Amino acid sequence: MMLQSKGRTRARTWTSTSATKEKVLDAAVEVFGERGFTAATMAEIVERSGVSVGSIYHHFGGKSEVFNAIWEDFVGLLRGRVDEVVQAARDDGETDGFELFVLGTREYLSLIWENRVQARVIAMGDTPPGFDAQRRRASRVGGDSEIAILGLGPTRKERLFGDFLIAMRNETTIALFGTMTEADAEALIDETEKYFRRLRAGS
Repeated sequence: MMLQSKGRTRARTWTSTSATKEKVLDAAVEVFGERGFTAATMAEIVERSGVSVGSIYHHFGGKSEVFNAIWEDFVGLLRGRVDEVVQAARDDGETDGFELFVLGTREYLSLIWENRVQARVIAMGDTPPGFDAQRRRASRVGGDSEIAILGLGPTRKERLFGDFLIAMRNETTIALFGTMTEADAEALIDETEKYFRRLRAGS
């Protein structure tokens, strides 16, 4: 699977926003990415976006709400696109849960690469108070959904297999932040799939 072109370093993920909100979110991603959440100020977001401070507070409420909007829309993009890929494969007759999981994972990791600026902002640890707990809850829900795609049984061995796959995907996500080119990102995703298949063969 070829990744999107390097020109889509920061692909649009704002799926249900006005043009004003897009400007604010794009600017906030840049400011948070450069300064971190704690050091970033609303004044910087206002200046970078060209949107009035009153309009920003009207649409979002404050800096934490802007950060959460970035996260919520990004998570929505990931889940929506992965679901689309998996459903399309099912419609084409694919029934093997492992193959569906691999297809979904490739789409997930490709989106991380395409939108790595947003992804890095969300993952870098400098986040609003309470965000980590919110992210962990969402991660558990997402993990359960992905385990369901695999169609694993209730045994400890099968559950461990699923946990290993999710953990490996998460490690690849982090590694993608350090890749410099599309070719490097694609090679990393290919290697992850190879490890998945080796793990399945050994299980």
